[in-house]
Amino acid sequence: VQKLTHLAFIIIFTSCGSEPDFQEIMINKTVKVFSQDYHNDAENYTFKWEPPVGPSKMVVPFDLKNDMLIFSPKLEGDYQIHLSITDISDEVIAEEMFYYRAIAETIEVAIAKPNPEEDITKQISTVNEPKKKTRAKTNINQQSKTRKKQNKESTNIDNVHYTIQVAAWPSLEHARLDQLKLIEEGMDAYIQRHYRNEDDQVWYRVRIGNFKSKENASIVQKQIESITHAETWLDILPSGQK
Repeated sequence: VQKLTHLAFIIIFTSCGSEPDFQEIMINKTVKVFSQDYHNDAENYTFKWEPPVGPSKMVVPFDLKNDMLIFSPKLEGDYQIHLSITDISDEVIAEEMFYYRAIAETIEVAIAKPNPEEDITKQISTVNEPKKKTRAKTNINQQSKTRKKQNKESTNIDNVHYTIQVAAWPSLEHARLDQLKLIEEGMDAYIQRHYRNEDDQVWYRVRIGNFKSKENASIVQKQIESITHAETWLDILPSGQK
């Protein structure tokens, strides 16, 4: 009976001339496939998955977890997955087909500018002018130079921004893989392109955040290391990226 039901499903589907609706996914990114209708009541049914069929009808490696099939497409193209659902008496009660179209992630999507922790507010300082010019001209000039020097030092301190560097790779693909893993963990990771003069190479830095406070950056850094179990370090952002 199960084989007849499966055959009838295939005949009905192939006789339909409509183009299946493909869902777009990205290559090298994990995809979790499950039945929308039976996912919340999965313990009462058995889910029998057929291996995913990829481009050129190649069989794709996959894992099974509870009622889900999990796979990561490595090539661009179309992927098809068939699922049979049986009840406690091993009778087929439903069959589903899943269609995916894997596409490559573009460099423009991978490389992004860091989002600032908060908008930079300009500090306006007021200088009270003396009501009477009772001091010598030389003293006024000295005070003006001292005040300008102090304002410059204060501005330099306020303009320092920090970021957390997780990794650095000479390959953009390796950096993108690290970035996607961090994004899946809920972190706003981005990639910065860096040219190294000493060896005439371009490296890609995987980074998180844009912090005005070194203390706040250190707190987030510890949280990241507790999740990734890897050492990270703080770096000062160039003035053009603040």
